[in-house]
Amino acid sequence: MMACCADCGPRPISSYDGRVRANLMTAGRRLSWLAMLLLLFVICSGFCWRLVLSHEYTWLDSPDVVHLEVPRLQFQATQWRHGAFPLWDPHQWCGQPFLGEIVGAANPVNWPFFLAQPKSGKISIRALHWYFVYIHFLGALFAYVLCRDLERSRAASVAGAVVFAFSGFFGRNDWPEIMSGVLWIPLVFLFLLRVLRGYRPALSAALCGLSLGAAWLSGHHEVPIYLSFTVAAIWLYHIVTERDARMRLLRLGALALAIAILTSGLQTVPGYEYAKLAMRWVGIDHPIGWHDTVPYAVDASLSYHPASLPGLFVPWFSADAEVYLGVAAVSLALLAVVAQWKQRMVRLFAAVALFALLFALGSYNVFHGMLYAVLPLFGKARVPGRILCLLDFAATPLVAYGLDGLLGRRGERATHRLALALAAGGGAIFLLALCLKATREFELNGNVAFAALVALLLPCLLLAWQRRAVGSRFLIGAVIGLILAEYGMVTGIFHLRSGPNQGIYFAKLTAYKDIVEFLKKQPDLVRMDFEETFNLGDLEGIDSLGGFGAGVTTNLLDMDWPQPRAQDVLGVTYRVSRAPNWPGQTLVFQGSNGFNVYRNPGAFPHVWTVHRTVSANSPAEVRMAIANPASDLHAVAPMHDPPPALETCAAPDEARMTGRAANSLTVETRMACRGMLVISDTWYPGWKAAIDGHAAPILKAYGALRGVVVDAGAHTVTLRYRPASAILGGSMTLAGVLATMVVGLSAYRRRNDSRRQAGLPEPRSAGPPV
Repeated sequence: MMACCADCGPRPISSYDGRVRANLMTAGRRLSWLAMLLLLFVICSGFCWRLVLSHEYTWLDSPDVVHLEVPRLQFQATQWRHGAFPLWDPHQWCGQPFLGEIVGAANPVNWPFFLAQPKSGKISIRALHWYFVYIHFLGALFAYVLCRDLERSRAASVAGAVVFAFSGFFGRNDWPEIMSGVLWIPLVFLFLLRVLRGYRPALSAALCGLSLGAAWLSGHHEVPIYLSFTVAAIWLYHIVTERDARMRLLRLGALALAIAILTSGLQTVPGYEYAKLAMRWVGIDHPIGWHDTVPYAVDASLSYHPASLPGLFVPWFSADAEVYLGVAAVSLALLAVVAQWKQRMVRLFAAVALFALLFALGSYNVFHGMLYAVLPLFGKARVPGRILCLLDFAATPLVAYGLDGLLGRRGERATHRLALALAAGGGAIFLLALCLKATREFELNGNVAFAALVALLLPCLLLAWQRRAVGSRFLIGAVIGLILAEYGMVTGIFHLRSGPNQGIYFAKLTAYKDIVEFLKKQPDLVRMDFEETFNLGDLEGIDSLGGFGAGVTTNLLDMDWPQPRAQDVLGVTYRVSRAPNWPGQTLVFQGSNGFNVYRNPGAFPHVWTVHRTVSANSPAEVRMAIANPASDLHAVAPMHDPPPALETCAAPDEARMTGRAANSLTVETRMACRGMLVISDTWYPGWKAAIDGHAAPILKAYGALRGVVVDAGAHTVTLRYRPASAILGGSMTLAGVLATMVVGLSAYRRRNDSRRQAGLPEPRSAGPPV
C-alpha cells in the first residue's frame, strides 16, 4: 500500500523527459520566430500592395532611379548571369571601374537578387518591385531583432520594425545604395549595445565592426560616414565616462574598428583608388578631385530647413516626408522619453535622435560647420539631410519602449495626460490649417487633415483602453494600424505608371526600343553619343561615350571629349539625338519618339595600330594635339608618358577584335613591323595585357586610351581587368569575415569551458537570440 502511494506521488523528471521538454521548447521558439518572420513579410508586402498586387504603380519613376539606378542593376544582373563579377563597366564613358565608382557592386544584400534573375533578358519590372519589398523587409527584420534584443515585447518590436521600415528617410528613399546602407544601422547598434552591456563583448564588438563594414559595402558613402562617426562618438563617450572599463572598451573598440576597416575593403580600397584618379560632380559648375574640398555652400544648400521641423508629425509638403514619423510614432517616442528617462537605452536613443536632427540642419547649426572643418571625410558627405536616417532609426526602439510602457501602465495618470495632450495637439493642427485656409495663403492638405484625425483618434483609443473598454490586443493592433495608415498616407514613393503627367521617367525604360534594335543589328562594335542624361548603355548593353553619374576618370575629361576629333579617336560611331550636333553626320535611322540615329563618318575603329608617337609635356598638350586638324591621328599617337620604341614600315597591319566581355578583350593582330596596338577604351590601372600568353605593359595612348606594343608577325593580344585594389579589398573583406568567425568560435569555446567547469550541461541551440 505504501509502495503504491509512493508510486502515485510526484516523481523526478528523467533525463529523457528533460530532453523532450527542452526540444519542445526549442521547437516552439523556432515556430514563434518563423511566425514573426512571416508577419513582417506580410506587413511589408501589404504596405507595398501598389507594387506587388497591382500593375498601376511603380517606384521607378524618378530621374535618378530611371536614369541611373535601374541601368546599374541591369548591368550587374547581366554580369552575374555570365558568371562574372561586375568589376569594369565598358558601356559608360568608354569604360569605367564599376566597383571603384562605389555604385553597389560590393553590396552582398544585392547578390541573392541577382542570382534569382532568369538567365536571359532584362530584369522585369515586377522583380524590381519585389526588390523594393525585399530591402524594406530586411530593414524591418533587423529593427525587430534589435528591439527584441532590448527585451521589448513582440508587439512593441513589430511596431518599432514598422516605424523603421516605412517612416521618413528609409521609407521614402528610392536610391538602392542608400537604402542598403541604412538597413544595417539596427544591427550595428544591436552589437554595439551588447558590448556596452557586457554580453559576449569580444564577439559583439566583432559583429558590430562586421555590420558597420557591410554598411560601407552598400554602394554610397554618406550614410556609412554619418553612422561611423555616430558609433565612434558613443564608444568614445563610454570610454571617457566608464573609468573602470576604459581599457576593456578601448580593446573592444580597436577590435570593432579593425574588423570594420577589413570588411569594408572590397568597396573602400577600389573606391579610394578611383577617387584619386577621377573628378566628381558635387553640385557646383565644375567637377572636383579627391584633394579638393567640397564647398560648404553645397552643404548649406542641401541642409534641412528649420521651418520643415513640423514635418516630423505633419507632412505639410511632400519634401517633409524625409523626416516624417507621424503622430502615433512621435507620441509613443515622447512617452518613452518622458516616462522612462531613467532607462539607459532610452537616454541613448534620445541623444542619437537629437544629434541627427540637429546635424541634419547643416548650415543652420554651427556645430555641423565645426565638424565639416575639422573631421576628415565628414566634408565628403555633402548632404546633411541624409543624417535624418539616424533620427528615424532612433525612433524605432523608442516607439517600442513607449508601447511597452503604455501597456504596463494601465490606469496611470501618464496615459490620461498623453491622451489629453494628443487631443489638444490634434485640435491645434486642424484649427491652424483652417485658419491658414481662411487667409487663402494655404490650401487645406489631405495629409494635414489626416494627421489631425489621428491626433484625435489616438487619445480616444488610449482612454478607451485605460477604462478597460478595449483589451491590450485591440490597442496593439489599433496602434500599429494607425502607424501604417499614417505612412500609407504619404505615398510619394509610389507613382502611377501611366496617365496625364504620370510615368514620365518610367516610360524612358522602353522609349528607345526601336533605336536599340537598330544599333544592335550593326555588324561592328557600336559606341554612341547619347543626347539624354540616361544610362541607356548599361540598360541595353551598348557602349556609350557619356553617362549619368557622379564622376569620370580625369584622363578622359582631359581629352576634351565633346570635341569632334576627340570623339573620332574615342570611336563614337553614332549620335543618338533629335538633331546632329556637327556637320558631316548622316541620318541612318529615325526613331519613333523624336530621337534619331546619325552616323559619324570619321569615327576610328575600336582597335587600330600606329607606328609613330609624339611627346607632349602635359595633358593639355595632348588635348591640343588631338584638336589640331593637321595631326594625322590615324598614324601618330600623342603621348604624355615616355614614348615606346616603334618601327615604321610600308606594309599595312591587321588588327581585329575577336572577343570582348566586360572584364576582358582579345585582339588578333598581324603586324608588318613593331608598332603599337591602340584600343579605344579608357586607360586605368588594373588592366593586364598578354601577347601570346606573355605579359606586356599597357601604355597610355592619346592621353586616355590603352596601347600595347606588339612586334612584327601574327599575335594574339589579350587584356584582362584584374585590379590589385579589388584583390586587396576582397582579401580584406574575407579577412574581416574570417576574423569575426574566429572570435565567435573562441567565444563559443570559452563559454562551453566555463559551463563544464561549473558542472552545467551543454547548451542546446534555441534558434535566433530574440
